[in-house]
Amino acid sequence: MLAKTALLVVSNPSQIGKILVNIHEKVKTTLYIQLLSALSGPLTFQPNVFTSSPMYSSLISNIYYQAAKDCDSLDVRVLLSALKSKSLPKIRTLNTIDLVIFDRKYHDVEISRFVQGGIENIAADCPVLTFTSSEASGPLESAPTNNKVYEHTVLGGTFDRLHAAHKILLSEAVLRSSSKVTVGVTEENMLAGKTLWELTEPLDMRIQGVKDFLSDICSELDINVVPITDPLGPTRDDPTMNLLIVSAETAKGGRYVNEVRKEKSLPLLDVFEVDLINEPNPNPTEEEKISSSTMRMRLLGTLLKPPVGNTLIPDKPYVIGLTGGIASGKSGISQRLKELGAEVIDCDKVAHDVYKPGRPCHKQIVEVFGGTVIAANGEIDRPALGAIVFKSAEELDKLNNIVWPAIAEEVSARIRNSSCKVVVVEAAVLLKAGWEKYCHEVWTSFIPSKVAIERLINRNGLSEEQARSRVDSQLDNAGYIRMANVVFCSLWSKEFTISQVDRAWDLLQARLL
Repeated sequence: MLAKTALLVVSNPSQIGKILVNIHEKVKTTLYIQLLSALSGPLTFQPNVFTSSPMYSSLISNIYYQAAKDCDSLDVRVLLSALKSKSLPKIRTLNTIDLVIFDRKYHDVEISRFVQGGIENIAADCPVLTFTSSEASGPLESAPTNNKVYEHTVLGGTFDRLHAAHKILLSEAVLRSSSKVTVGVTEENMLAGKTLWELTEPLDMRIQGVKDFLSDICSELDINVVPITDPLGPTRDDPTMNLLIVSAETAKGGRYVNEVRKEKSLPLLDVFEVDLINEPNPNPTEEEKISSSTMRMRLLGTLLKPPVGNTLIPDKPYVIGLTGGIASGKSGISQRLKELGAEVIDCDKVAHDVYKPGRPCHKQIVEVFGGTVIAANGEIDRPALGAIVFKSAEELDKLNNIVWPAIAEEVSARIRNSSCKVVVVEAAVLLKAGWEKYCHEVWTSFIPSKVAIERLINRNGLSEEQARSRVDSQLDNAGYIRMANVVFCSLWSKEFTISQVDRAWDLLQARLL
């Protein structure tokens, strides 16, 4: 059985990669790492040759890189309290330790003394494992040039789904602070230019994630996490700040901060630049560096939230409502789902059928919108009708009130008569029409509005005004995503979109077992 939370006590940091590669088989959620060289006691194997906490900088960065490479499914946290305090009585963690792991063999008496007396929050009868490496201990990482400790360090960022690069930045702030760490977390108004920003966690969740991480790795410091609406944040006015932590890609912002502080006659901040770390397991579509953008891309095709049991419809067939904005790639996604074995009901084609002469909708549409929407062959002239309804929300509502009930009735009949295990109902208006109540899950495709407008201009020959009108008449991306169990994005290659659909299908099959 996997332990939810484990503590790895490391005596040989140079070989940590050989240990981490095996840990994911034992731990489910969180892995704390304690450097033994930072502790005093009978287990000390490698003496602490560093005289200040910033000298651990490179070593901590390497551990997080190895964790991203070898056990990226775990929330790894390197504990720093012992590096900050020479008199740490016990190892303290927010989560209860369910398993303790050592990287070398110790006598049973030593282990018992350490586990029972050295860890504060530990489960009763906590098991102990030993993963040994055959190689001798290597030297500690070289120390950085700037080993100075500051009273008050500060940094800022999005901090969406904390990953290894975030943890390195935050750890640097802790290592270099003697008293206080302030972190600015960007509000939604600063996210629009980021890849898949619509999938970013809510602000309160990101703030809490940063607070929990910092409190966990070093509870002794004063932790101040605040929302920011511009790149300066609290550095604009706070005279107590001494050091600004930046990444290599935001170093220019550090210079700008000092320019503003100089104008305000505030003390200039020392700036410490942290190198970016490369993504150890990238695919061709992802960024080279570890980033939140990559994390969000990896959410595509996965289950973002579990489906809620639907008592309005039978368990079989299993109904997927596929929706999304205009030109977002729904047709390509539904085609792939059809190839994988689903029956696809295209509500746009169903609408064509209910528009036909002789059907009740045909007569009602003509009565409401007049003879100008009738083509020469007697059928509804859809472009002419579209030119009317997409200019006026009131006219569009009139059309929807005529057509939506007829479509829902036809789709329900087709679902009842289906022999397939999975039925996909493709409908751009699924959510607006309230048809999600007839589905077990909602799957959504989205692209940025700017891209949707470009596609409509190129694909449908619309003017920019016409294209924008159609995009603006629908839900925004946030609205679609908020209601979705699974999300796709067709912003990249067709192959990448197909890979998202295949992932979603495979995960669905596992849920249906």
